[in-house]
Amino acid sequence: MEQAFLYRMTAALSMPRTPLLASDETLLKSQRKHRIQMFAKATMEIEDLRKAQLDRLCRALKVDHLPEGLQLSDPRVLAILNPKVRAVCEAFPLQAEEIVRKYGMNSEEFNGMLDGVKTDALMRWKVNSHIKKAGKKGRT
Repeated sequence: MEQAFLYRMTAALSMPRTPLLASDETLLKSQRKHRIQMFAKATMEIEDLRKAQLDRLCRALKVDHLPEGLQLSDPRVLAILNPKVRAVCEAFPLQAEEIVRKYGMNSEEFNGMLDGVKTDALMRWKVNSHIKKAGKKGRT
């Protein structure tokens, strides 16, 4: 009885295996499209967070806008900032990382896609079209 069970298990283990993803090209394309959609959503949410934090900072400082070219993340500027403002600036990357994880990516994948958007015109067009679609849905 045990021997028959072992033969059956051996036969099952030695069966040829075919990878599922390699054989289904349409599934791969749909996953790529889904990744670009998630990247576009994450980018929009990170940009909204950045804008909200800058707006709060401008209101707290009672100014209409910050000077052009001022980089709050610059270490030389961070050293002279109010500790509360510095804390917000230092927390932004962590908040952005949480947003990226929320959309099922890690920071390396997100940064790679961000580099791809900067260099690949087709990818930039795809991401921009997803952002425009999401913007129209948000307004209606």
